Amino acid sequence: MTFVPCLVRVRTETDVETITLGHPFLDDYLEFVGGRARPNTWLAVAFDLKVFFAVIAKEPVDVKQADVFTFLKEQRSPRRGAKVVRLEDGEAGLSARTIRPPA
Repeated sequence: MTFVPCLVRVRTETDVETITLGHPFLDDYLEFVGGRARPNTWLAVAFDLKVFFAVIAKEPVDVKQADVFTFLKEQRSPRRGAKVVRLEDGEAGLSARTIRPPA
């Protein structure tokens, strides 16, 4: 069975209490990040991991270096119907600075 990330954010009235993706390894990492980062950074890390695992469609323990490069290539490729143009070279797709591989 392939891991499908599900971003769950539990909030109190004023703060984010927990952010999880539904996998023990990733949830432990997010707990670590949550203890050291601001809530927006914590949420951004969780979202980046969610996007990565949605594209790669593998268990976290099965991810290899080649999967990270595949993800980066996918992110830089042009989007169907989207009118995204990189400023540095005028080509379609996201800029390398926009693409953030998982930490």
